[in-house]
Amino acid sequence: MDKTNAGIITVGEERWIPGSRRADGSYRKERKVRPGFTPLEDLQRYASPRARQQQQEQESKQPPKQEKKKPVHVNQMQPQSETSPEQRKLRALQKKLRQIEDLEQKMIHGEKLDENQVDKVKKGKEVRDEIAKITAAMAATSL
Repeated sequence: MDKTNAGIITVGEERWIPGSRRADGSYRKERKVRPGFTPLEDLQRYASPRARQQQQEQESKQPPKQEKKKPVHVNQMQPQSETSPEQRKLRALQKKLRQIEDLEQKMIHGEKLDENQVDKVKKGKEVRDEIAKITAAMAATSL
């Protein structure tokens, strides 16, 4: 049983459109399709010779032409390895703190929080203390 883009089902030599339910709830009965009829949805679209050539190139899996590289800005050239573990930890803690502050604002406005959100809010003081420790340690090492 094959189905085309138009929904025509082929069983053996017979072709037909299956029945379906209309929006108003009534049932549309199945219809037979004459042999040789091809609906617009199943017709192949015209492809220019250039488009056919490009499709053949893609099928043969030739490497594509190299595209121009985008210019790299100076601030994007920093390698990932230059950020210290302390800086990464600080960024992660600052993100947690932002999330905690958002949850605190939701609590202030009267929204009900899940248990895991309440637990996260309770850890806010610990996160703030840890941020203070890391910033103090980074300030001491930079002097």
